[in-house]
Amino acid sequence: MAKFKEYKNGIVGIKHGIYYVVSGEGKTFDIVDKEKNSIEKGFGSIGDAEWRIDKITADEEMRQYIDAASQMTIGQLTGKMMEIFNTWDGKVMPKEEKKKLSIVETIRNRKAKKLAI
Repeated sequence: MAKFKEYKNGIVGIKHGIYYVVSGEGKTFDIVDKEKNSIEKGFGSIGDAEWRIDKITADEEMRQYIDAASQMTIGQLTGKMMEIFNTWDGKVMPKEEKKKLSIVETIRNRKAKKLAI
């Protein structure tokens, strides 16, 4: 399991984007903002909570990208990953493309493990 860290604002958890993943009740994890306000509760894993953060913080373009990638098969997602890698081979990949690659990888891995997307 990932190690939680205590941040200057007093939150003990893992920072992911603008939110934090913290221990919930029992063996669950919750999402809180920097003021410790609860955003969502009851995730079974840190990965599930981080994926939810990615989805709720995505702009409209990224939401459409997530929706489109969610409809792809594992083979198509692998092909998409290779397409992104080959396009930026030997060059500095822009932040936006890194985010798209991360989304494709996450969706592919979640599908392979038969987790909810």
